[in-house]
Amino acid sequence: MSSRLLFTIAARTQGWQLYEGEHGRSWFPSLGEARENAKLLAATLHEHHGIPTAVIIDMGRESVELARHG
Repeated sequence: MSSRLLFTIAARTQGWQLYEGEHGRSWFPSLGEARENAKLLAATLHEHHGIPTAVIIDMGRESVELARHG
């Protein structure tokens, strides 16, 4: 069984950083843009390659899961 690849959205100065695993992938000016991009990436990766994925928002002390595939 393979591990789940996390797409994490974290607040940064004047925007939002999207991480794929531990690697910074993209920066977005709005949470909405970061959220939609992360959900699309996660869904596409699972659909085409069968990799289990999830999208979470890092809220500091806790995280909120937005989507899960596989």
